[in-house]
Amino acid sequence: MNAVSKIVAILLAIVVMIYLPTYQTFKKEEDLAYLRAYQAVTDFVDNVRMKGYITPAMYEDFQKELHLGSPVLYKVEMTHKHKVYTPVYTDPTNINSFTGKYEVQYDEFYQDQILDYLFKNPASANEKRMYKLEKDDFFQVVIENKNKFKSTMLFDFLTFNAGEENTTVIYLPYGGMVLNEDY
Repeated sequence: MNAVSKIVAILLAIVVMIYLPTYQTFKKEEDLAYLRAYQAVTDFVDNVRMKGYITPAMYEDFQKELHLGSPVLYKVEMTHKHKVYTPVYTDPTNINSFTGKYEVQYDEFYQDQILDYLFKNPASANEKRMYKLEKDDFFQVVIENKNKFKSTMLFDFLTFNAGEENTTVIYLPYGGMVLNEDY
């Protein structure tokens, strides 16, 4: 009995001596990926909010910055909410029933629509390849990782998949109001 407990203690010590430093190294990589992703998203969104437009070069630079030195795959979602003022009528069929009030509503444009506008136009039409936003519109980018991190895989291995099924470690929603129209 004494020999068995010594063998178990030695095996446990070896596992702890190998597992903990490896796990901490993988967690550091995860933290660095989060910081790089946060910096890339905030730079891109703030740039769009200050300029009031998106160009293909701006989007491609964002993608390069997001994936620079990182094996992480990201799901990226962009949303543009365009502010629209709608007049309020008591009877919509009668133009003379205008109440003098306006409702603020938002037309929403999503990633596919924005990318179609940027990349499906002819390359010679540079002016048309600028997706313009207006002052007081809202622009937001949400990213989340699609693949598992090494730290998550190591944790799942040692706990026999007792971890959560959700492998999203990096989830960054960032956005705000467009402040300028610099086009």
